[in-house]
Amino acid sequence: MNRPLRIGLLAEGEAELGYSVPYLKPEEGGKVIDSAHEGALHTLIRRELQAIGLADCQFVHRYPTTKERGGIKPGYEAKIRTGHGILDLKYLAQTVINWKPHEIDMVVILVDSDEELSSRQIALQKAMDTIAKYHFNQAGQATAQQSAGGLAIKNFDTWLLADKTVVETLLQIELPADLPIDLENITNAKLILEQTINESPTASQGLLPMKWELAKIIDLLKIKQRCQQGYGQFMLAVGQVALSLSNLA
Repeated sequence: MNRPLRIGLLAEGEAELGYSVPYLKPEEGGKVIDSAHEGALHTLIRRELQAIGLADCQFVHRYPTTKERGGIKPGYEAKIRTGHGILDLKYLAQTVINWKPHEIDMVVILVDSDEELSSRQIALQKAMDTIAKYHFNQAGQATAQQSAGGLAIKNFDTWLLADKTVVETLLQIELPADLPIDLENITNAKLILEQTINESPTASQGLLPMKWELAKIIDLLKIKQRCQQGYGQFMLAVGQVALSLSNLA
């Protein structure tokens, strides 16, 4: 591929997507997200793809749906859907089909499992089927080979807690000593991480910048070891699709 891989990334909110949500100007749809407006999930995906030999990737703004754009005036920003509601099939169909084939190479979706792992797994599979139905390649064909999805168990913040040394060094504050090795067993990762950031003497920038900073320096192997079912499977799926697309170029 003679340009960076372009990814349409769908996730729940600001922790994952940084300043590219929750507001988006309609005219930005289909354009590459400025790297200064990315977030922690963009960074983790990019680092993982670089680790398997891909030079770079870019992330592409989605188009606001008709409902999101309803009633806004020219120049206003559209309120973007966040939370696990991104699994809604009508929303996904309109979101994915709005991307032009030349704008994105693959679609990636990540949602939190929360306390509903079984139902979210079912919902994710339906979402992946919908994405495959409405994501067209350059030849105008729908394809299931250009999308990847996963669940963060139990939520995305769990991944950012995986490297205890990095978290404590960056924030200069100790994490709870009783955190399990398998972080996917805890339910309050978001609360733990955000309390730690709020109490940190080095985190004057606030929650979002510090989560992004953690994603830049955290040991990816540690996340795989402590969040195998969520992070490990998700990044494996993303990497397989990305490699297959790069080999087709």
